[in-house]
Amino acid sequence: MIDMDKKHIIIAGCGRVGRELARSIFKRGYTVTVVDPDPRAFDRLGYDFEGRTVQGDIFDQDVLKRTGVKDAFAFAAVTNSDSVNIVTARIARDIYHLPHVIARIYNPRCMPIYEKLGLQTVSSSSWGAQRIEQLILHPGLHSVYSAGNGEVQIYEIIISDEWHGHKLSELVPPREAITVAIARGGRASLPAPDTILQVHDVLQISATDSGAALLQQRRNLSKEG
Repeated sequence: MIDMDKKHIIIAGCGRVGRELARSIFKRGYTVTVVDPDPRAFDRLGYDFEGRTVQGDIFDQDVLKRTGVKDAFAFAAVTNSDSVNIVTARIARDIYHLPHVIARIYNPRCMPIYEKLGLQTVSSSSWGAQRIEQLILHPGLHSVYSAGNGEVQIYEIIISDEWHGHKLSELVPPREAITVAIARGGRASLPAPDTILQVHDVLQISATDSGAALLQQRRNLSKEG
């Protein structure tokens, strides 16, 4: 039974990344359902894992229903098959309209496919379970790097519906913060102040404490408006 008072997260794939992600998110108090066609894969979760497991093909409609996908908060496709990750991520995003969908890139050569489909991705070679967890659980402003004694940090923001269509300069306060990079559809670039933001863009912004406070204030004002 899924506890509807908690945010429910579905993880497709119970390999190393899926196991680490499931255990970490579960310990934070979220409900987790892990799906894998091999029932022996669930042994990797350990005896103390109390989340749900569903054995079966994630493409199967009955399997999807058993995961509680209609009421899920997020979906992570982290199998060792890029084709499975691509298709299941698109199902979660385009059919069930889940607010947070992340797909693992297993083979870097498949990156152009993910980019073309506009899927938010994480590369196995450079990120891993911790990075996926951050994208799922903290879609707002959070620090990803600290310089010196913490006077300047690099924060990451995922653009929400409220900021879609706005200029970057409207969000990032001048002088107090600098946009380091913008990632869209899995590809990063250096943005200009007049760059038009799109929903699901990932911004990395270098800022002081005061700059971060102003940035958070602007985000909150947009939501309240």
